[in-house]
Amino acid sequence: MKNVRILVLFGSLFLNFQVVLAQKGWTKTISGDNLIYSPITIKQGKKFNYIFFKPTDLNGQSEKDWLLARAKKEHSKLGVAETPWKLKQETKGGWSVSNAYTNNQNEKMSAGYASKKLSNGKVYMLQMISSSDVAILLKYGQQFKNVMLDAESIFKQEKSWANSSSVSKKSTSTSSTSKKTNTPTKKSKLTSKEKRLLTEKRIRTQPGKGVQPSQIHVLWVDSGVDVLMGGIKVDTYLFLKDGTVYTDCEIPPNELLVKKSKELQPSKWTIWRKAGASYQIKNKKKGTWKTLKGNRVIATQANEKLNKKFITTGGSQYRGSWENSITFKTNGRFEMSRFSMKDNSSIGGGTTGPSIQTVSKSDKTGTRGTTVVSGSGVGGGTTSQKNNGAANTGNYYLKGNTITLKHDNGYEHTELFFFDKKDKQSFIFKDDRYWIRKLKQ
Repeated sequence: MKNVRILVLFGSLFLNFQVVLAQKGWTKTISGDNLIYSPITIKQGKKFNYIFFKPTDLNGQSEKDWLLARAKKEHSKLGVAETPWKLKQETKGGWSVSNAYTNNQNEKMSAGYASKKLSNGKVYMLQMISSSDVAILLKYGQQFKNVMLDAESIFKQEKSWANSSSVSKKSTSTSSTSKKTNTPTKKSKLTSKEKRLLTEKRIRTQPGKGVQPSQIHVLWVDSGVDVLMGGIKVDTYLFLKDGTVYTDCEIPPNELLVKKSKELQPSKWTIWRKAGASYQIKNKKKGTWKTLKGNRVIATQANEKLNKKFITTGGSQYRGSWENSITFKTNGRFEMSRFSMKDNSSIGGGTTGPSIQTVSKSDKTGTRGTTVVSGSGVGGGTTSQKNNGAANTGNYYLKGNTITLKHDNGYEHTELFFFDKKDKQSFIFKDDRYWIRKLKQ
């Protein structure tokens, strides 16, 4: 992407942007009264810094006037302001303003400024300096929240934060601070997805070492439309002969460590009873019984081969729209594809700030992605491509309630798999339901 010029509406893009995953590895240094964060992973030749200025008392001056005057002063040290100064009041408090300039290397740069009031009444200014590159702005801008929280934890120790001994001038991580500093140690926070994957890893064992067939009464499945998140919600119930039931089974039963699962996932376990042709499970909190809909799962035959393309699709304002597919062939080969399209409209994009749209596709030819930013004073886009098609092709093996996938890139794994209808026109793969697309008549 050549000569992309971006004027960042700093507050809208960063202060109101939802953080998905914090980047690990920022350098944190002191320069005078400034606390500076720089990403370690930034590409050579690109620039990005968050600079926090020491909190101060405004002594009656309006925060808006103070920020504009301070921003103009700091910007003049960088270069000539290339656009009019237009302040924006943020919905979560504070003000923001942005501008552009050309540095000494004749590079187009973007600079953003924002103010925030602390609980003690003092106000600090944050300056963002970045190469005018959409990819850089998106990647590191989305990590603003964690950097800000780390800086504010230092601001709370007002007497020592500006002392060079209180913050290491060597690389440190925003997820924790050095044991040699006076700043508190912070534990790295996992996202909900990371927590789920860690728990799943701890409750799984080698195939055949988990729940034995003699322990299972029945494997039951129910599915329906998820109105809020879009797509299909799948509930798989593992009924054991001892009267207990695992209410959200997403892994092969023969790999499930029951004792460990009950320890780490107590809310997923309860008791069951027969209710005619169906089953009931007990709500442990209310003490009531719920009759389940659905049916027994239909297991696959050992080394059964399919010759169809199955899809799963959906969409919502929170997750955007998507369509994934798995094509099985009679020679034992499979091909996967994934397509998604998202925007930031659910968090104010297009109204309180720039509109950001992302389209990505991954299949046997590789992975491609495009991100476009548009709005008042903002324009640009970035594309990416990976030659990782081997991750989406390989060999499959069906047996009972499992599928083993051996990808052409060397990755091999076994997952929960079974048909949920006798016609075998749809199946459950982990916690997703796939079906055969019906052609229009």
